[in-house]
Amino acid sequence: MTLTSARQSEALEADLDRTRRTRQLVERLIAEPALLGPDFTPIRRLDAAAPGLAPLLGWKATGRGSPGTPVADTLSLLEHAKTLGLVERLDWAFRAHTFDVAIDSGLAGELHLTPEPETFGAPCPPRLAVAVLRGRRALDVCAELHEDSFVDERRLLAAVDEMTSWGWHLVLVDPDDTDVRSTALRLLERIRPAYVQVDLGRPGRLADPTLPAWVDAAVASGASLMALDVATNRDLESAVGLGASYGRGALLGRTTSRPV
Repeated sequence: MTLTSARQSEALEADLDRTRRTRQLVERLIAEPALLGPDFTPIRRLDAAAPGLAPLLGWKATGRGSPGTPVADTLSLLEHAKTLGLVERLDWAFRAHTFDVAIDSGLAGELHLTPEPETFGAPCPPRLAVAVLRGRRALDVCAELHEDSFVDERRLLAAVDEMTSWGWHLVLVDPDDTDVRSTALRLLERIRPAYVQVDLGRPGRLADPTLPAWVDAAVASGASLMALDVATNRDLESAVGLGASYGRGALLGRTTSRPV
């Protein structure tokens, strides 16, 4: 074996070892959903006088992995879960545990979460069915539809019908991709979102010349506008100027382990 091939073999072995350990981490989270968090961020009505004390609309729940691991934050957790083909199982585990925590904490207002597209139309695992059904009956759930939700339009619309039948409200997240935004605009009447989100933290978002038309169309469909990443008073002014009624971000309240 040459030195080069030996190094390639070592690198491959190291990659396989990392993949195996990452799979173990994700599968443990699926088996023990309490380790997923969740973290809850308050969503408030925008009020310049007292932003952090403005009336509460609800809470956005996000998952995370164990601190100090490759899946510690939400994005890395999802990225690894998708690579490993474990997103569907992870999403159901997170959803069930989040419902339990929300109910047990006496959550006031709406619960916002992000169903992953891999879970659209997928049956709930039997071991989680009681918790999921309990949550559907007890909570006012709002489901966020992100850009990747539009990859398969037929699957998306079937999921929209299903979630609507559960009594869930829909939140349409402003896409980065102009083609996806066009599709979202075309489907506004079918999706009928309760909210449309605009992320103020996205570079160049407020300078986007197509943003006002997007906001106007969304509001005309009956949606309320929600601003994300409201971290400063200047962000708050921008959100209100855009026409947002609700928002979340550091200025409006910190993330906590329980929605209280």
